[in-house]
Amino acid sequence: MEELHILSPAKINLFLEVVGRRPDGYHEVESIMQLVNLCDGVHLHRRPRGIRVSVSGAELPPGRGNLAYKAAALFMETAGVRGGVHVHLDKRIPLAGGLGGGSSNAAAVLAGLNRLYGLSHSRELLQDIAATLGSDVPFFLSDGLAMATGRGEVLTPLQPWPPQWLVLANPGVPISTSWAYREASSKLTDWQERATIRPLAAGGRLAWPPVWAFNRLEAVVVPHRAEVQALKGLLQEGGGSPVVMSGSGASLFAVVPDAASGQALAARAQASGAFAMAVTTLAENPILSVMG
Repeated sequence: MEELHILSPAKINLFLEVVGRRPDGYHEVESIMQLVNLCDGVHLHRRPRGIRVSVSGAELPPGRGNLAYKAAALFMETAGVRGGVHVHLDKRIPLAGGLGGGSSNAAAVLAGLNRLYGLSHSRELLQDIAATLGSDVPFFLSDGLAMATGRGEVLTPLQPWPPQWLVLANPGVPISTSWAYREASSKLTDWQERATIRPLAAGGRLAWPPVWAFNRLEAVVVPHRAEVQALKGLLQEGGGSPVVMSGSGASLFAVVPDAASGQALAARAQASGAFAMAVTTLAENPILSVMG
């Protein structure tokens, strides 16, 4: 096989609690993550040697500063592959928006190279490699709905829902994940009680609509980002319920009852100048389709 095209989906955090700071500098979290059908395209083409990354649709570093490049380099080294690859990223997922686009691209590169070079590494091995690239990367090699604990790499699969409608919206202001977690660290002693999703997820199934949705990082991001606060208000006034920030923001998701409601609310958010689109949850992970 000489080339391969992979759909690389975004995720939302339906639930995110910061439990505490770990000795290794990361944070202990409890989260529910779900894939949605807003996807980047990841195109892989074999080369005799060397790694090349190109990007369309966004301004990203094409070389070693790109997580897709790091994923390719790590896979080649770990697997002992003698060869190269050209990775082209067609970006549609907003950058620095809490939707995991870079992590998804990295996971797609790992799964794609496994197929492109005819290897048979298990998903579990790929997830172990993925965990060294970033806390969210292993999730993008899961089935698509999971509870994440530890620093986000310990995954417990949950039973998927049929496709459910949401509106994703982003006000166009990047949020630094490291900044958001530093701010959260400074407030951990003030948050005496921690929210938990474990009792609701104990049976492996969560109810929809997610009236239980929650994101602790809203408490640090929203007061500092008026654009996020205004967009959340717009989505709520337009009928989204609940409306919750994903990850460290600035993206928000709004639960809606159907496609028509989603398209109308997305249009309303777009009219305010935000990126917005109606999407559905995914019951299957398109990245896994390349693993056979």
